[in-house]
Amino acid sequence: MTLAVQAPPYEGHAGDDALDMWICRFGLAEPGGWGLHRHHQHQIAWVSEGLTTAVVEGRSWVLPPTRALFIPAHAVHDTVNRPPSALHCLYVWPHACPLDWTAPTVIGVGPLLRELLLALSGPALQAVEDSARTLLFGLVGAVPDPGVEVRMPTDRRARVVAETLTADPADPRSLDDWAPALGTSVSTLRRAFADTGTTFTDWRTQVRLRTALPLLADGVPVAGVARRVGYASLNGFVDAFRRQFGHTPAAHFRER
Repeated sequence: MTLAVQAPPYEGHAGDDALDMWICRFGLAEPGGWGLHRHHQHQIAWVSEGLTTAVVEGRSWVLPPTRALFIPAHAVHDTVNRPPSALHCLYVWPHACPLDWTAPTVIGVGPLLRELLLALSGPALQAVEDSARTLLFGLVGAVPDPGVEVRMPTDRRARVVAETLTADPADPRSLDDWAPALGTSVSTLRRAFADTGTTFTDWRTQVRLRTALPLLADGVPVAGVARRVGYASLNGFVDAFRRQFGHTPAAHFRER
């Protein structure tokens, strides 16, 4: 007997059929994690304070206040906040959205877009007028880097490596160390990580940077963060961070 797998539900908002676009704000103590679900509308998830992790179709992004994520309509997703975080969710029906994006897309949130989102957000569902919608989408643009996105490999042996490094990104073992322990070859593990769209070295860097963001948000000194996520030198961590985000760790949250 084969059990049917129930598809994630569509979630709606009261009165959303009467609105082309609206935005709502959650309190600082809201943890999110509502479970996998989807909407008939496109969504833009953004935090004005703190951090949120957006999970969309098996991919995940850690988003600080300088980044938002466009989630296309019908995509299965969830958002998990790290309180205190102020999550803002903007919803727009596809027919009213000028963007033709069909995949999750990271958006840069500069000072003007930030202030507009704050001005439009209410404590509950807040309608967005046509003029504001025009201005908002005039400011929205994809950033050249995908933020801190980590895709897990599907190969079971590479998955062991990935889950170990996710739990402890400071683990120094290389694929040369892992291969004999897992009864496989270095080339097999290398191909498994390549299937995620990146090399093992770059994959581990993404995990380390993703782990670093909450620590930086908590005010842990940059040198301490570098050690805790596996960097032997402060300069190595700062260089990796700058390549990813275009600025130093110290500037990452100050930019908001």
